[in-house]
Amino acid sequence: LLHCDAIQAHAELSIGLVETRIGVVPGCGGCKEMMLRFSASTAALRGPVAPAIAAFNLIAPARVSASAFDARSLGYLKATDGITMNRSRLIADAKAKALSLAEGYVAPEPPVIAMAGPSGASAIHNIIEGEALAGRATAHDRVVGRALANVLTGGPSADPLKPLSEDDVIALEREAFVDLLATPATVDRVKHMLATGKPLRN
Repeated sequence: LLHCDAIQAHAELSIGLVETRIGVVPGCGGCKEMMLRFSASTAALRGPVAPAIAAFNLIAPARVSASAFDARSLGYLKATDGITMNRSRLIADAKAKALSLAEGYVAPEPPVIAMAGPSGASAIHNIIEGEALAGRATAHDRVVGRALANVLTGGPSADPLKPLSEDDVIALEREAFVDLLATPATVDRVKHMLATGKPLRN
């Protein structure tokens, strides 16, 4: 959904990147998309660390929108995405949106993303440790959080002056996703979610 050129959402949209609840990070471009969105926002005016922190504060706690308008304020929807109040109008509005894009459509140029690197990772690590000290983050939350921080800041060799491609960031996502799936704590979270429908706090 986040990769689309445009979205036509119903007003009661509930959307979020909730993978951390089962002990993994978004592995199919969710981190990349949120970094693109926050990097294009006013947060980017404060340098590459601010977008990484903004994305972390959205993804790590698995924040879910209460409505389409909330999704827009959180960054899941763009300002140009449409919102339909009447559900019976949603398909017609989405069709009109698609047709408006079709004429003369040109695929956007692949973007690049300035990643904060180690300094950004350190800032996020401080957030994680603060949450742990406050009793809001478990031992495995810290593991998942650090993996997420690595993705959102481009890894230990990232340089803010050398932006990464979309493919570079997605590769980091997939590596973190696979590594976390190999941890016993994530396996326990997945099993618990499948058995109970509720997240395990381990």
